[in-house]
Amino acid sequence: MVDAGRVPESLSYYRRVIDFCAEWEFNALQFRLADDQGCALRFSSAPDLLFHQNAFAPEQLSELAQYARSHGVELIPELESFGHTGYITRSAAYAHLLDADSQLSSEFTGVIPVHPETLALFKKLYSEISAIFPSAFLHGGCDEVNWGGSELSRRALQTKPRYEIWAEYLNSLNHLAEDQGKQFIVWGDFVLHKEPRILNQLSKNIVVMDWNYRETNPAKISEVLSTVRSNGSRGIGAPALINYRWGPRAGSEQLANIDAFADAYLAEDDAGSLGVILTNWVPSRYIQNSIWDGFAYAAVAFKEGSSVAQKSGLRRFVENHYRARWNDDWDRAFRLIYASAPQIERESTAGAVPLHVPWSNDEQLSAVLENRSLQANPFTRLRGLLIRLDAQVLKNRADFQAFELSVAYMEQLYWREAIVVEHAAAKPLTREDADVMIKKVAERDRSLAEALSKDWDRGRFPDSAAKLRPLYGLQPKDQLVFQFQRAADYSASLASHPDHFFELLTASKPA
Repeated sequence: MVDAGRVPESLSYYRRVIDFCAEWEFNALQFRLADDQGCALRFSSAPDLLFHQNAFAPEQLSELAQYARSHGVELIPELESFGHTGYITRSAAYAHLLDADSQLSSEFTGVIPVHPETLALFKKLYSEISAIFPSAFLHGGCDEVNWGGSELSRRALQTKPRYEIWAEYLNSLNHLAEDQGKQFIVWGDFVLHKEPRILNQLSKNIVVMDWNYRETNPAKISEVLSTVRSNGSRGIGAPALINYRWGPRAGSEQLANIDAFADAYLAEDDAGSLGVILTNWVPSRYIQNSIWDGFAYAAVAFKEGSSVAQKSGLRRFVENHYRARWNDDWDRAFRLIYASAPQIERESTAGAVPLHVPWSNDEQLSAVLENRSLQANPFTRLRGLLIRLDAQVLKNRADFQAFELSVAYMEQLYWREAIVVEHAAAKPLTREDADVMIKKVAERDRSLAEALSKDWDRGRFPDSAAKLRPLYGLQPKDQLVFQFQRAADYSASLASHPDHFFELLTASKPA
């Protein structure tokens, strides 16, 4: 799955993803068209939606779908049709369809399911999508929905339970999809877990896509699939690589999540299972060409099972993608990168490397100085391994360099925290030492920021909003290049005003 709804990437990159799918025997690519941030397809039938600056024309995505088909890959469109619909409700033309309930999470959005304009709009959108994408499927999203706050919805909820309105709305969307000759897919978080009474009221033709990015027990995933099958429905498993837990790299737990879904959904010829799709979220979280190894691992797990992927998935990637000879250094490098991938602290396991945003203002720097807890930096050792391996890479060198850049980024994050903490604790702390240190930080930040920017521009749009400014609905951890540029600008400012930097250092007190 590619998340063009959050951050559109270049058509040449998407063609490369399709080439990779064909090479590694993925037969489908789910293409997310929209989210709260905007829409990546310029619908001619609804020109007043909120479009990304770099949104594609219908003919461009039609050509992409045909390119995929010619390579044996089905390009499945996904258009958010209930939640994640800011591309609709943030537009002045459709703001009246917003249905957010203040009692529910403000992180999520929704359209009014009982408003007649809602289905009328999706009738137009589904018709246009169906003309562009020849896929047999149309994914309608419908996850993480916040609805029920509008007057129309409140009145409807007085006459029917919430799950009935849910089911009726999803069934209505399904009718729209079927009218276009499409099989309709919905995400399963509400249908299977949060509002499970929805399921038995759904049309049996609706395919339920079960996503759970923490589960690593295939037996528990199989139980969910059994529920879908017992209902007379069909399911698709949806593990993840990059998701809300991670920054530039996913950890070993995500490989286990991929394994569990592969074993549960692909273990036998099951008419209730349509297979597995690997989800991958928010491109601005990671360096574009640095995570091909995770995709290749999933391909092996999906085709041959988890035990084969664990034994040979990453080795096959190194041998096929880099045309390098697998050895102990490659083994150590991949073990270390997956074991050390930083994860957000509220989701982290004991001993995990926490995911930090680089300090980029006085408040953040002061917080680092007051905490003064130094984290181990495993990425220095990893960079040393990659330097040794560089000469062995005979193919796709730019991808290996992107991998190296992701490691350099993570090393820099922890180094710049450690060096200011160490200097603040020095006795005595001299102004001269502080000046030298902040100039060193600023120079390394500048160099890395330039490298990150150049890398972005190779496969993403240089004027992308996700690169240049805070993106609606995303957190700082979700915009790697933008946030590091802010950090580099800040350290440069401190290097130009060393008196202020020295004051920050000397004013800090350990927590």
